[in-house]
Amino acid sequence: MKLQQRGKHSQEEIFTSYTWWDKSCVLNHITAERCDYIASCVDRVFGQEALTQQEILEVGCGGGLICDELAHRGAMVVGIDPAQGALEVARKHTQQSKLGQIAYYEQGYAESLPYADGSFSVIVCLDVLEHVRDVQATIKEIARVLAPGGLFIFDTINRTLLARIVLIWFGERFLHRQGLVPGLHDYHAFIKPHELQTMLTTHNLQVRELTGFMPRLVKGRLTLGPGWFKGVSYVGYATKGRQANS
Repeated sequence: MKLQQRGKHSQEEIFTSYTWWDKSCVLNHITAERCDYIASCVDRVFGQEALTQQEILEVGCGGGLICDELAHRGAMVVGIDPAQGALEVARKHTQQSKLGQIAYYEQGYAESLPYADGSFSVIVCLDVLEHVRDVQATIKEIARVLAPGGLFIFDTINRTLLARIVLIWFGERFLHRQGLVPGLHDYHAFIKPHELQTMLTTHNLQVRELTGFMPRLVKGRLTLGPGWFKGVSYVGYATKGRQANS
Protein backbone atom coordinates (compact mmCIF):
# COMPACT_ATOMS: atom_id res chain seq x y z
CA MET A 1 0.00 0.00 0.00
CA LYS A 2 1.39 3.37 -0.97
CA LEU A 3 0.69 5.15 2.25
CA GLN A 4 -0.72 8.64 2.31
CA GLN A 5 1.26 11.65 3.51
CA ARG A 6 -0.41 13.42 6.44
CA GLY A 7 0.92 16.33 8.44
CA LYS A 8 4.57 16.22 9.49
CA HIS A 9 4.87 12.45 9.37
CA SER A 10 3.94 10.08 6.57
CA GLN A 11 1.86 7.01 7.28
CA GLU A 12 4.95 4.92 6.52
CA GLU A 13 6.87 6.79 9.22
CA ILE A 14 4.02 6.31 11.69
CA PHE A 15 3.82 2.58 11.06
CA THR A 16 7.59 2.13 11.10
CA SER A 17 7.70 3.25 14.75
CA TYR A 18 4.26 1.93 15.71
CA THR A 19 3.89 0.00 18.99
CA TRP A 20 2.38 -3.09 17.34
CA TRP A 21 3.07 -5.61 20.09
CA ASP A 22 2.53 -3.34 23.07
CA LYS A 23 -0.10 -4.82 25.37
CA SER A 24 -2.04 -1.54 25.37
CA CYS A 25 -2.22 -1.36 21.55
CA VAL A 26 -5.81 -1.82 20.44
CA LEU A 27 -4.80 -3.77 17.32
CA ASN A 28 -2.83 -6.23 19.44
CA HIS A 29 -5.74 -6.43 21.86
CA ILE A 30 -8.21 -7.56 19.18
CA THR A 31 -5.94 -9.86 17.15
CA ALA A 32 -7.46 -13.11 18.38
CA GLU A 33 -11.01 -11.99 17.65
CA ARG A 34 -10.08 -10.80 14.17
CA CYS A 35 -8.42 -14.13 13.43
CA ASP A 36 -11.51 -15.91 14.76
CA TYR A 37 -13.48 -14.00 12.12
CA ILE A 38 -10.96 -14.92 9.41
CA ALA A 39 -11.18 -18.58 10.40
CA SER A 40 -14.98 -18.49 10.39
CA CYS A 41 -15.00 -17.03 6.86
CA VAL A 42 -12.59 -19.71 5.66
CA ASP A 43 -14.82 -22.40 7.20
CA ARG A 44 -17.90 -20.98 5.48
CA VAL A 45 -16.26 -20.86 2.05
CA PHE A 46 -13.95 -23.90 2.08
CA GLY A 47 -15.38 -26.14 4.82
CA GLN A 48 -14.59 -26.87 8.45
CA GLU A 49 -10.94 -26.89 9.55
CA ALA A 50 -9.80 -25.59 6.14
CA LEU A 51 -7.57 -22.83 7.55
CA THR A 52 -4.48 -25.04 7.67
CA GLN A 53 -4.89 -25.84 3.96
CA GLN A 54 -4.70 -22.20 2.84
CA GLU A 55 -1.86 -19.99 1.69
CA ILE A 56 -2.92 -16.56 2.92
CA LEU A 57 -1.69 -13.15 1.82
CA GLU A 58 -2.10 -10.27 4.24
CA VAL A 59 -2.01 -6.93 2.44
CA GLY A 60 -0.72 -4.30 4.87
CA CYS A 61 0.62 -6.73 7.49
CA GLY A 62 2.30 -4.06 9.62
CA GLY A 63 4.13 -5.59 12.57
CA GLY A 64 2.82 -9.08 11.86
CA LEU A 65 0.03 -9.40 14.43
CA ILE A 66 -2.43 -11.17 12.14
CA CYS A 67 0.17 -13.22 10.25
CA ASP A 68 1.74 -14.45 13.47
CA GLU A 69 -1.61 -15.54 14.91
CA LEU A 70 -2.71 -17.25 11.68
CA ALA A 71 0.62 -19.07 11.48
CA HIS A 72 0.12 -20.24 15.08
CA ARG A 73 -3.19 -21.67 13.86
CA GLY A 74 -1.42 -23.60 11.10
CA ALA A 75 -1.95 -21.45 8.00
CA MET A 76 0.79 -20.60 5.50
CA VAL A 77 1.03 -16.80 5.48
CA VAL A 78 2.73 -14.10 3.45
CA GLY A 79 2.66 -10.53 4.72
CA ILE A 80 3.39 -7.51 2.55
CA ASP A 81 3.81 -3.92 3.73
CA PRO A 82 5.64 -0.75 2.56
CA ALA A 83 7.10 0.07 6.00
CA GLN A 84 10.46 -1.62 6.46
CA GLY A 85 10.49 -0.86 10.17
CA ALA A 86 7.18 -2.65 10.65
CA LEU A 87 8.45 -5.63 8.65
CA GLU A 88 11.53 -5.87 10.84
CA VAL A 89 9.26 -6.09 13.88
CA ALA A 90 7.14 -8.76 12.16
CA ARG A 91 10.18 -10.86 11.23
CA LYS A 92 11.57 -10.61 14.75
CA HIS A 93 8.36 -11.95 16.28
CA THR A 94 8.12 -14.72 13.70
CA GLN A 95 11.63 -15.82 14.60
CA GLN A 96 10.81 -15.71 18.29
CA SER A 97 7.68 -17.78 17.64
CA LYS A 98 9.70 -20.27 15.54
CA LEU A 99 7.21 -19.90 12.69
CA GLY A 100 9.65 -18.88 9.98
CA GLN A 101 8.89 -21.98 7.92
CA ILE A 102 5.25 -20.93 7.38
CA ALA A 103 5.33 -17.12 7.73
CA TYR A 104 7.14 -14.85 5.28
CA TYR A 105 7.26 -11.05 4.94
CA GLU A 106 8.30 -8.74 2.13
CA GLN A 107 8.23 -5.06 1.29
CA GLY A 108 5.73 -3.93 -1.35
CA TYR A 109 2.65 -1.90 -2.16
CA ALA A 110 -1.02 -2.82 -2.30
CA GLU A 111 -1.47 -0.96 -5.58
CA SER A 112 1.16 -3.11 -7.30
CA LEU A 113 1.38 -6.55 -5.71
CA PRO A 114 4.47 -8.53 -6.80
CA TYR A 115 2.60 -11.81 -7.35
CA ALA A 116 1.24 -13.72 -10.31
CA ASP A 117 -2.47 -13.84 -11.12
CA GLY A 118 -4.40 -16.23 -8.87
CA SER A 119 -1.50 -16.81 -6.43
CA PHE A 120 -3.48 -17.00 -3.16
CA SER A 121 -6.63 -18.79 -2.03
CA VAL A 122 -7.23 -16.23 0.76
CA ILE A 123 -6.33 -12.54 0.97
CA VAL A 124 -6.76 -10.54 4.17
CA CYS A 125 -6.78 -6.74 4.34
CA LEU A 126 -7.64 -5.39 7.79
CA ASP A 127 -7.43 -1.70 8.78
CA VAL A 128 -5.59 -0.95 5.55
CA LEU A 129 -7.98 0.26 2.83
CA GLU A 130 -8.41 3.61 4.59
CA HIS A 131 -4.63 4.15 4.47
CA VAL A 132 -3.77 3.43 0.83
CA ARG A 133 -3.42 6.16 -1.78
CA ASP A 134 -5.56 4.40 -4.39
CA VAL A 135 -8.33 2.14 -3.10
CA GLN A 136 -9.59 1.25 -6.58
CA ALA A 137 -6.13 0.10 -7.69
CA THR A 138 -5.72 -1.85 -4.45
CA ILE A 139 -8.99 -3.74 -4.94
CA LYS A 140 -8.08 -4.43 -8.59
CA GLU A 141 -4.74 -5.91 -7.55
CA ILE A 142 -6.28 -8.00 -4.77
CA ALA A 143 -8.81 -9.39 -7.25
CA ARG A 144 -6.03 -10.19 -9.72
CA VAL A 145 -3.84 -12.02 -7.21
CA LEU A 146 -6.76 -13.92 -5.65
CA ALA A 147 -7.43 -17.36 -7.14
CA PRO A 148 -10.81 -18.01 -8.83
CA GLY A 149 -13.20 -19.11 -6.09
CA GLY A 150 -10.88 -17.52 -3.53
CA LEU A 151 -11.78 -15.54 -0.44
CA PHE A 152 -11.13 -11.86 0.35
CA ILE A 153 -11.62 -10.73 3.96
CA PHE A 154 -11.61 -7.03 4.81
CA ASP A 155 -12.43 -4.41 7.38
CA THR A 156 -12.27 -0.64 7.17
CA ILE A 157 -13.75 2.57 8.60
CA ASN A 158 -17.05 4.11 7.58
CA ARG A 159 -17.01 7.77 6.51
CA THR A 160 -19.42 9.08 9.13
CA LEU A 161 -19.36 11.97 11.57
CA LEU A 162 -19.41 9.45 14.43
CA ALA A 163 -16.28 7.72 13.10
CA ARG A 164 -14.56 11.10 12.84
CA ILE A 165 -15.49 11.98 16.43
CA VAL A 166 -14.53 8.58 17.89
CA LEU A 167 -11.28 7.93 16.01
CA ILE A 168 -9.87 11.38 15.25
CA TRP A 169 -11.34 14.06 17.50
CA PHE A 170 -11.34 11.85 20.60
CA GLY A 171 -9.12 8.86 19.83
CA GLU A 172 -6.11 10.69 18.41
CA ARG A 173 -6.21 13.23 21.26
CA PHE A 174 -6.64 10.92 24.24
CA LEU A 175 -5.77 7.35 23.20
CA HIS A 176 -2.18 7.69 22.01
CA ARG A 177 -1.04 4.79 24.18
CA GLN A 178 -3.69 2.55 22.62
CA GLY A 179 -2.24 3.17 19.17
CA LEU A 180 -4.49 6.00 17.96
CA VAL A 181 -1.56 8.32 17.36
CA PRO A 182 -2.02 11.80 15.82
CA GLY A 183 -2.07 11.69 12.03
CA LEU A 184 -3.06 8.03 11.89
CA HIS A 185 -6.40 8.65 10.19
CA ASP A 186 -7.73 10.91 7.47
CA TYR A 187 -11.51 11.30 7.52
CA HIS A 188 -11.64 11.82 3.75
CA ALA A 189 -9.99 8.42 3.21
CA PHE A 190 -12.73 6.57 5.10
CA ILE A 191 -14.96 4.44 2.87
CA LYS A 192 -18.73 4.08 2.95
CA PRO A 193 -19.94 0.46 2.69
CA HIS A 194 -21.80 0.99 -0.59
CA GLU A 195 -18.65 2.52 -2.13
CA LEU A 196 -16.54 -0.49 -1.21
CA GLN A 197 -19.23 -2.91 -2.34
CA THR A 198 -19.34 -1.22 -5.75
CA MET A 199 -15.56 -1.47 -6.12
CA LEU A 200 -15.56 -5.14 -5.15
CA THR A 201 -18.35 -5.98 -7.58
CA THR A 202 -16.59 -4.10 -10.38
CA HIS A 203 -13.60 -6.39 -9.98
CA ASN A 204 -15.52 -9.68 -9.89
CA LEU A 205 -15.60 -9.99 -6.10
CA GLN A 206 -19.04 -10.98 -4.80
CA VAL A 207 -19.77 -9.69 -1.30
CA ARG A 208 -21.05 -12.51 0.92
CA GLU A 209 -21.18 -10.57 4.16
CA LEU A 210 -20.80 -6.95 5.20
CA THR A 211 -21.56 -6.20 8.82
CA GLY A 212 -20.56 -3.83 11.58
CA PHE A 213 -17.36 -4.19 13.59
CA MET A 214 -18.27 -2.96 17.04
CA PRO A 215 -17.38 -3.17 20.75
CA ARG A 216 -18.53 -6.23 22.65
CA LEU A 217 -17.73 -8.15 25.81
CA VAL A 218 -15.95 -11.50 25.44
CA LYS A 219 -15.38 -13.39 28.70
CA GLY A 220 -15.52 -10.13 30.61
CA ARG A 221 -13.05 -8.40 28.28
CA LEU A 222 -13.96 -5.48 26.02
CA THR A 223 -12.98 -6.13 22.41
CA LEU A 224 -14.33 -5.67 18.89
CA GLY A 225 -16.30 -8.13 16.81
CA PRO A 226 -18.97 -8.50 14.12
CA GLY A 227 -22.28 -6.84 14.97
CA TRP A 228 -25.19 -4.88 13.58
CA PHE A 229 -23.78 -1.34 13.86
CA LYS A 230 -21.73 -0.10 10.87
CA GLY A 231 -21.54 3.56 11.94
CA VAL A 232 -17.81 3.48 12.83
CA SER A 233 -16.24 0.43 11.20
CA TYR A 234 -17.34 -2.66 9.34
CA VAL A 235 -16.03 -6.07 8.34
CA GLY A 236 -16.91 -8.59 5.68
CA TYR A 237 -15.84 -11.06 3.05
CA ALA A 238 -16.20 -11.61 -0.66
CA THR A 239 -15.45 -14.44 -3.07
CA LYS A 240 -13.98 -14.22 -6.54
CA GLY A 241 -16.02 -15.43 -9.47
CA ARG A 242 -14.51 -18.08 -11.68
CA GLN A 243 -14.69 -16.09 -14.89
CA ALA A 244 -11.75 -13.91 -15.93
CA ASN A 245 -11.22 -10.54 -14.25
CA SER A 246 -12.77 -7.49 -15.90
